Amino acid sequence: MTRRILLLGLLAATVVLAQGKKGGGGGRGPDIPNVGFGGGTPLDRITEMLKLDKDQKKDLKTTFDEAQKQATPVHDQIVKSRLAIGEAVAGGKSQDEIAKACNDEAALESQMAEIELRAFTKVVSGLEKDQQQRAGGLYQMMRGMFNKKNWNSTE
Repeated sequence: MTRRILLLGLLAATVVLAQGKKGGGGGRGPDIPNVGFGGGTPLDRITEMLKLDKDQKKDLKTTFDEAQKQATPVHDQIVKSRLAIGEAVAGGKSQDEIAKACNDEAALESQMAEIELRAFTKVVSGLEKDQQQRAGGLYQMMRGMFNKKNWNSTE
């Protein structure tokens, strides 16, 4: 299962990179809007970008809400882990102790990436072929999607 998630993520990254640089658009093609800025909630921007119908929008919201529930405790642990790294460095701990704290944090980051990629692949698998071609924009949005209390918040 993890192999399939990674392969789908690699496929999405390939699609994004295959767009190439196009005049003045920062490398985005005409079908990939600027997803980093703009009005509305993330759900609104994703709905517009992928041209989701009502059922697809509902499925995406359900998938992302479930992923948020999984991600919240991991995110909380990441915050504590980063604090522990800072305290270890500031406290003059040994390199072994600092390395262990860094490795622990890296494992948590891997867990978060897995949650993000699982949500991405679940959404993409429910899209029509033409919508899947625009999924590169969603892939770009996924990193850090669940680092807030509510993924759909504009704050």
